[in-house]
Amino acid sequence: MVAWLLVIVETYLFFDVIIPVGPALHSIGVFTAIALLKIGLTFGLGVLWFLVIVSLTEIYERSLERRLTPTPSS
Repeated sequence: MVAWLLVIVETYLFFDVIIPVGPALHSIGVFTAIALLKIGLTFGLGVLWFLVIVSLTEIYERSLERRLTPTPSS
């Protein structure tokens, strides 16, 4: 569920926020700061997605470990 939500939000941000910013990325002979900003924002979205997935994996593994760890009987 969370992965789908991340995909939807990232797609929205990429197509509705990053792409409309400034001139086209492949302008002939022009490699502007805005083009670098587009690349940086796209990379940042990928890193954010990766970090969220890794965090969710760690949370899942901890909860699984707690469930499988036997507790001493009193």
